Amino acid sequence: MEYPSSPLLASVKKDDPMLHRLPLTISLCIMSAGMLAYAADPLDPVFAHIDTAAKSFKGMAADITNTQHTALVDSDEVQTGTIKLLRAKDGTHMLVVLKDAQSASIDSHELKVYNSKTKTVDTWSLGSKQNEVNQFLLLGFGASSTDLKASYDVTYVGEEKVGSQQTSRIKLVPKSLETRRKMKQADLWFGQNGLVVQQKFLWAAGDSRLVTYSGMTLGSMPDKDLDLKLPKDVTVQKH
Repeated sequence: MEYPSSPLLASVKKDDPMLHRLPLTISLCIMSAGMLAYAADPLDPVFAHIDTAAKSFKGMAADITNTQHTALVDSDEVQTGTIKLLRAKDGTHMLVVLKDAQSASIDSHELKVYNSKTKTVDTWSLGSKQNEVNQFLLLGFGASSTDLKASYDVTYVGEEKVGSQQTSRIKLVPKSLETRRKMKQADLWFGQNGLVVQQKFLWAAGDSRLVTYSGMTLGSMPDKDLDLKLPKDVTVQKH
């Protein structure tokens, strides 16, 4: 076999065994480079599970553990309660009831927060913020991988256990500067069913909120099941 002249081969004898191995070595290097170039992205199977779940997601109910960390005093406040989430035609509706604490509801146009100790309910009109709130509520519950990638830079963190459940953890950093002024990043832990098992939100001030879900049931429900139950003598404060 004749080889073209090359400075690299000038000092090698033509009967040198290295020459016979050279084509195989080059082929193996090319194959290895190709395999590395087409190595599977670890986000691909996570996105596949998320997209499958998003197609059929209508609503869910679950128990939650909410841990609020305050950076200034380096302390945690842990609350337990329930959550209901409904993907309705006019947007996402949600009801959160925390034991011995506040309850909150969101529909297509209004946020209500009820404090049972003071018997007051604060209300805010969503107005132009409706789409932003809707996007936030669907993180891990109905948002597709396309939705996530459109609004966040997504990074695969790794496999982790939440309780006894094996999950895939991803990190989301908002692309919007306005959003980053409020929330620096969100970490989501997804189960094999493509639904979130745990969320962690890191706020711009350094505080964070960790929400863990358990006993989840899936399916639609009547809108009235997500109404905030208020006493008759409640004081309403509009903002």
